[in-house]
Amino acid sequence: MRVLSAAARILLVLAVVACAPKAQASTIRYELTGKGTGKIGNTSFTDANIDLIAIGDTAAVVSFTEMGFTFYANPFSAFTITIGGIGTATILDISEIFTVPQPVPGFTTVPGVIFSRTDNPPALDGITGIGFNISNVLAGYTAGTAIGPVTDTGTFGFVQGCSTPGHDPCIHTSLGLLSFASNPDNPQDVTTQTTFTATTVPEPATLFLLSTGAAALVGRRRKK
Repeated sequence: MRVLSAAARILLVLAVVACAPKAQASTIRYELTGKGTGKIGNTSFTDANIDLIAIGDTAAVVSFTEMGFTFYANPFSAFTITIGGIGTATILDISEIFTVPQPVPGFTTVPGVIFSRTDNPPALDGITGIGFNISNVLAGYTAGTAIGPVTDTGTFGFVQGCSTPGHDPCIHTSLGLLSFASNPDNPQDVTTQTTFTATTVPEPATLFLLSTGAAALVGRRRKK
C-alpha cells in the first residue's frame, strides 16, 4: 500500500481543518490590571493591586454608531475582581467591555477600552465604567481579537455616592458591594496606568482536528 510523504500528510491534515464546519466563535478573555482604592463589603483597600478578568464570546461583539462614531461592545459571561490583600470576588451585575476605537471629541482624545456595568441590558450602548485603559495602540480595536499587553493611561473608579439616596447602587459582588474612592470625569486627566490584555482561546473543534491529525501522522511514521 502506498504511504503518503510527510509533506503530503501535513497538507492533508491542514485541508481537513480548513474544510471542517465552523464551530462557535472563540472564547475571549479580557484582563485589566492596575492599582485602586475603595471598599468591598465592609473592607476598605488603599492603592491595592486590582485585577479584573472577564470572559466573552467573539461572536457576541456588536457595533453601534452614536454622534457619528462607531463603538463596539461585548457582554461578559463571567466577570471577577481580585483585590490584593483581600481576595477574589465574582461581579454579579451584567457587565461588558466597551471599546472606543477612535478619538471622540468631548469624550476622549485617545482610543481605549472600558470595563463597565451595563445600564439597560440587553442593550449594550449604555454603560457605567469600572476601569479603563486608553492608548493609541488601541486604535481600531473592536474587542473581537487578541491584543496586548497594553500598558498606558488608565484607572479604576465608579460613581461617587453609589448606594446612597438618589444614586445608582454600587457594584454587586459575591463579597458585598464594591465601590471606588474616585471617579475620573476626564480620562485625559488621569496620571496612573493600567494594563489591558485580550487573549482568544482556539475553538474546541479545531483543537480536536489538529490533535487527531498530529496523532495520525505519528502513527503513520511509526508504521513506516
